[in-house]
Amino acid sequence: MFSRARRHGTPRSSPGRRIVLLIVQTFASFAHLREILDSCPYVTIVLNQQRQIVFFNRALVSLAGPVNESVLLGRKFGLAVQCDHALEGEGCGTAEACKTCGAFLAMEEGLKGFPTTKECRLIRRVGVTTDWLDVRVSVSPIVIDGERFAACYVRDISDEKRREVLERIFFHDMLSNATGVELLASALKCMVEGDASGFAGQIGACANQMVEEILSQQQLLAAERDELAVSVVSLTTGSVIGDVVAASRGSALSRDRTVEVAADSRDVTIETDPSILRRVLRNLLMNALEASLPDETIEVGCRDFVGEVEFWVRNPGVMPEEVRVHIFKRSFSTRGAGRGLGTYSIKLLSERYLKGAVTFRSTPAEGTCFFARYPKRLQS
Repeated sequence: MFSRARRHGTPRSSPGRRIVLLIVQTFASFAHLREILDSCPYVTIVLNQQRQIVFFNRALVSLAGPVNESVLLGRKFGLAVQCDHALEGEGCGTAEACKTCGAFLAMEEGLKGFPTTKECRLIRRVGVTTDWLDVRVSVSPIVIDGERFAACYVRDISDEKRREVLERIFFHDMLSNATGVELLASALKCMVEGDASGFAGQIGACANQMVEEILSQQQLLAAERDELAVSVVSLTTGSVIGDVVAASRGSALSRDRTVEVAADSRDVTIETDPSILRRVLRNLLMNALEASLPDETIEVGCRDFVGEVEFWVRNPGVMPEEVRVHIFKRSFSTRGAGRGLGTYSIKLLSERYLKGAVTFRSTPAEGTCFFARYPKRLQS
């Protein structure tokens, strides 16, 4: 394996090899550079204009597999990590697949002076086995003594990609099953009477809640990855509030609690993404219901400002100081471990996708009130 790979590298006695060694000595002269970069868990390499490795940290040795460190100098990245195309073809960057290789394209851009980040999927041979590898490659151009190099940072994202695939499969299957239960419960309710009809209605409500939770998690994950699409349409704030309040009354959280639209709430026409806006208001309302006691009333409303609208959701409870200072932080919750995505998702969706702002007040006189302010016309 190694003898075959070496024929694509630079021969040890060639002038090119001697030039590489001179460049290697230049980088070696930077005091403690290797020790510092060896502490980094990600692969760090420096390429010359020929895309040959002239400097690397220990993480590359771990990624490359059982090879002697000295053979990595002068090699191109694909050959160093034993990419199948580099081994079988005429070297890294020469195969047809290299034209769409994220690592190759990122390194080419970096050597032209353009910082860039791309993802790359590799099939490689490690010993006698085949391995599949997903990496994210970030490249920054650097100039030393008038000569341009590319500093490359390579992160193994194989686990991240596998998790994304499993999440998509999980959400698809769960959503299909939950929607099926919801439809069957609706059909059953029309076919039976009395207590059976009531039970069918409860099953449908539970299935609907399950569908909403699955969609909420899907939307949050897409938002965190910057993959959430925004679709702007014209709508009225009154219709959105009405939909969210009506949906909340089918939730078990609303039992023994009252949700009402404020008397002074305004109905304003706005242009925004209705799905994301409803998700934010729903989360605000669910948080208020969870923070309320039986027989308490939660109020929802909207105010009209010049060029903006402001929604609010108020409940009578007061947050302690140790809770207030952590609101909007990811994974923080007052309701137990693993529950802290409500206010975090509200802020993320509002600021990143609806171009708004979310604030709150919590006082004994007013209770706890969350405010979400958005532009009347969202620029898509």
